Amino acid sequence: MIQFKDKRLVRFGERVREVREKKGFSINDVIARGQLSRSDLNAIESGSKNFGFTTLLELCKSLEVPASELLNTDLG
Repeated sequence: MIQFKDKRLVRFGERVREVREKKGFSINDVIARGQLSRSDLNAIESGSKNFGFTTLLELCKSLEVPASELLNTDLG
């Protein structure tokens, strides 16, 4: 069975990567700042993980940004 990624998750993941790279953070930097695993962060950035609200909060803490900065994208 072929699974298709939800385009909203893909776009959100692209936004996370954009913010991370703009801040000059490596994946290791982000996971060291919070309670995210490397596999979770990779899955989020690739758009293959649908995650919960608490993960969003950890992501914001780790990237040192408000949720609005990550959600400021066309997810429609």
